[in-house]
Amino acid sequence: MSSKLFCSIAALVALASTTACNSCGPDMAARGSASAAWSITALGQPVTCAHVGAASVSLLLHSRASGNDTVSAFGCADTEGTTSPLAAGAYDATLTLHAANGATLAAAPTQAAVTITAGQVTGLRPTAFAVSDRGKLVLSLATLSTSSNCKPRDQGGAGVTGFAIVFEHAAGGCAPVTLTRSRGTTTLGTYTINCSSPQVASCIERDETLTVDGIPSGPYGIGATALQGPAACWTGTDALFVPAGTSVVKPVQLAVLPTPGCGPM
Repeated sequence: MSSKLFCSIAALVALASTTACNSCGPDMAARGSASAAWSITALGQPVTCAHVGAASVSLLLHSRASGNDTVSAFGCADTEGTTSPLAAGAYDATLTLHAANGATLAAAPTQAAVTITAGQVTGLRPTAFAVSDRGKLVLSLATLSTSSNCKPRDQGGAGVTGFAIVFEHAAGGCAPVTLTRSRGTTTLGTYTINCSSPQVASCIERDETLTVDGIPSGPYGIGATALQGPAACWTGTDALFVPAGTSVVKPVQLAVLPTPGCGPM
């Protein structure tokens, strides 16, 4: 082989090596990943994500070198997840459990000074989220196609004089709770779900809320009937899920019934 040909081949090899190195980038060899695994307990017993209304788990990694935060999100039901590659080094790792609306259900203690090793997946300590088995329900009632539940019909209202409400577990059976009636920060009274004989309350306006806190999490059914005198003139039903450790806001809309004695529709 001539010296000129040898030099040409050597130059091509050197160029190829340099190109391959540049395509990888200077930091690729100094990057690693972190993996996390989790479970959920309520009252010390294992429960599913669905039981407590959990939708996702976030992993926040705080770099001790740069001070930057990297957040990864995983589906709660996956029970584990691995981050994308990031710079190797020491991190503080915090796992948080979230409801579908983004509300925080539980946060695990931070795992400090976790070393993410280059070219490896570093496993965090498994996390068991301890979640309350109770949540908060906030209801509102609105008759369709009216500006007010309680104003007379000639003033654009539904002319409702009273309300009766039923509240049941999705699997069947009444859920006896006492709802607090409020308008803004002003408490107006209470409404108690009477399983044997539904209470008839005075008219509940559409800007009121009916709230119960500390209710067992899970699926429920709600039904409301609006009355004009003794006649049932509007009705509405809906399904809802009370997530553990947070609240759900549920507007219930009532449609008109063709009931004699309800006045002009």
